[in-house]
Amino acid sequence: MKKLVLFSAIVFGLVFYSCSSDDDNVTEDNVSLVGDWRLTNVDFTDMQEGGIPASDACIVELIAGYEFHEDSSFSFILGEIDSPINFDGEYWTWEGVIDDFKIVQTNPMSPPYNFGLNPTGISVNKVDGKTTMTFNADMSNGSAAKFTLVKENIDKTKLPVLTKPDGSAYHCGFFD
Repeated sequence: MKKLVLFSAIVFGLVFYSCSSDDDNVTEDNVSLVGDWRLTNVDFTDMQEGGIPASDACIVELIAGYEFHEDSSFSFILGEIDSPINFDGEYWTWEGVIDDFKIVQTNPMSPPYNFGLNPTGISVNKVDGKTTMTFNADMSNGSAAKFTLVKENIDKTKLPVLTKPDGSAYHCGFFD
């Protein structure tokens, strides 16, 4: 009987340990898109110059983060910039789930740049204790990039780091 109790205690301990160590792993199943995602990096794999009203890099450089709302509405949160851009109104929606979603601009011509994204290669991980999402996407003026976002409150004073396809830093300074 003592052997059975000891064996049961060991098995229970191993099961408990195994379950608790899984808590550090992030899977798409236990992460929701709903909430704030701070945009930390945009690493261009193809950077096209020009476009209306500016290049993709100049536009995305202004975005501090994304807000996915429960009602499927979506907001791009601009950093603290001195800009005449007004984003009041219902321009965007989102659809899907964490591992297969897209951002849809309801009228691709207004504002005069289509911010819509159809992410591919979505990956969600825990990095330094924070949920991080990366994905690839083509942009309106022909560029392509890998986006990195962290699920946390959006700090408008922190704009994303942009890199050119060769890995060098990029800064447009559209509103400097």
